[in-house]
Amino acid sequence: MMRKRWISVVALVVYSAILIRVVVFKAMPVIRIGYLRFRFSGQHTGEPNLVPFRTLTSYLHGRSGHLIGMINLVGNIALFVPIGFLASLVYRRMTWQTALMLAVAVGLAMEGMEAVFRVGIFDVDDVILNALGVMIGYGVFAIVEGRMRPRLR
Repeated sequence: MMRKRWISVVALVVYSAILIRVVVFKAMPVIRIGYLRFRFSGQHTGEPNLVPFRTLTSYLHGRSGHLIGMINLVGNIALFVPIGFLASLVYRRMTWQTALMLAVAVGLAMEGMEAVFRVGIFDVDDVILNALGVMIGYGVFAIVEGRMRPRLR
């Protein structure tokens, strides 16, 4: 049992380090899909977005292009799902309230690092999307754990 938890801790730490590298320090500057090129690095200047759903609304209305908007939305959620799942493996007694606090803390930490290191702009919508990803990971874990736990009558 202790070995499984140790493996979960190592996986969470390694994934977190990779996530910081990819999300905060933009380790993936260009993604190529056929003739399309998506650039994720470059100058990130401007005012922080402190108004919830401002950026999300802009993405959903296609102001920056529907494809770019969808990639941003899905990426900001999907990349954080493993955090919720792995954290639940490490801390087996996690409740949804604890998971929600972790989710918000992770989102704030990522956006805070971008602002502090001046590699991005703080966006509250990214915090919301990151937190949603963590909560989805927690939800997946809770479902899987419920199915694997023997049913008591």
